[in-house]
Amino acid sequence: MIEYSDARSLVLSAARVLPSESVLLAAALGRTLARHVQAREDIPPFTKATMDGYAVRAADTRPAAKGHEETVVLEVLEDLPAGRRSRKTVGAGQAVRIMTGAPLPAGADAVVMVEHSEKRACRVVLRREVRPGENIGQAGEDLKKGETALERGTLVGPAEIGMLAAAGLARVAVARRPKLAVIATGDEIVEPGKRKRSGQIRNANGPALTAMAAEAGAEAVYLGIAHDRASSLAAKLRRAKAADILVLSGGVSVGDYDLVKSELEASGVKPVFWQVRIKPGKPVFFGVRGRQLVFGLPGNPTSAMVTFLLFVRPAVDRMLGRAIPGPAAGRAVLASDIVLKPGRTQFLRGVIMREGPGLRVAPYTDQKSGVLRSMVHSRVLIVVPAEVSGIEAGREVEILFMDGR
Repeated sequence: MIEYSDARSLVLSAARVLPSESVLLAAALGRTLARHVQAREDIPPFTKATMDGYAVRAADTRPAAKGHEETVVLEVLEDLPAGRRSRKTVGAGQAVRIMTGAPLPAGADAVVMVEHSEKRACRVVLRREVRPGENIGQAGEDLKKGETALERGTLVGPAEIGMLAAAGLARVAVARRPKLAVIATGDEIVEPGKRKRSGQIRNANGPALTAMAAEAGAEAVYLGIAHDRASSLAAKLRRAKAADILVLSGGVSVGDYDLVKSELEASGVKPVFWQVRIKPGKPVFFGVRGRQLVFGLPGNPTSAMVTFLLFVRPAVDRMLGRAIPGPAAGRAVLASDIVLKPGRTQFLRGVIMREGPGLRVAPYTDQKSGVLRSMVHSRVLIVVPAEVSGIEAGREVEILFMDGR
């Protein structure tokens, strides 16, 4: 067995960043930027009103500071909607009626909100003083021309879509999605909806791992169940040759019917490691077939999902060029004691506690590797180092977020 950190490093060293492709902005959601994106112009490109009201010279509003008894009356030069630039210059004793988003007229340096004004024919009564810069957005205050808007490796979400649009990009360069194939193994499993014999169980791993791959950003395809016969598994392995990543679940232990490791080697897969000093998921396999990364994950559902997060997810992220591969790490305060047998790095499914300030976490009550419910109700993995036999409540622990980044 090798240590977790060594196994993870071997996976990341074997994963390569995939070539980029250009997609329409509307198709960039959930993709990873392949290049830095720089602003082609100032954002916003001009100084603008951020409130409906009156564009004024702030110095002209000072008498209004004492309240309603003393007001300021200014001449209104024009109404200025968003999308049109004024040709007039605001001078002493003058104002322009302005809408949110409209360019600030020359001479004005602030906007009085419409709520603090009263229109009277061609004049306006102001009842509040403003300071220079109040209720306006300066040109380039979001981004200056040439400034980096988004960095290579950024995961594109709705806010990033908005930034890309503001930067003027109709198309964007993103990393190609890795093609990931999933194979479930074993005569004891049967697909949902199919007739089940006595002694068989439903195949949860195939659908769950395919969903995890898609959520990670891969183009995931499920190739079905390989039965406990060399010919069945070999046929599935041939179908998976074009994938960048191959993930199998089950059959990687040392039982008489655990054929995955030997069949992988027979199909040209070069082993990198088999068995990692972790719990759950000790009998995890990793190898390479040309440029293809091949993972053999345990058959127990929680072990399969946890090892996918620990090893496959970082490989997908690295292929996508993401800056920090793998599930996001953090710290939380332990809400209850942990007592364990030392010797392996353990990843306990953890429940986020809602009481009190700060982030608190407690281990899920049942940590058996066959209890899929623990994955449904947990949101983090609590990392317990191999040499640690117990952690008291109130201590800070490392956590890995299972969903989100």
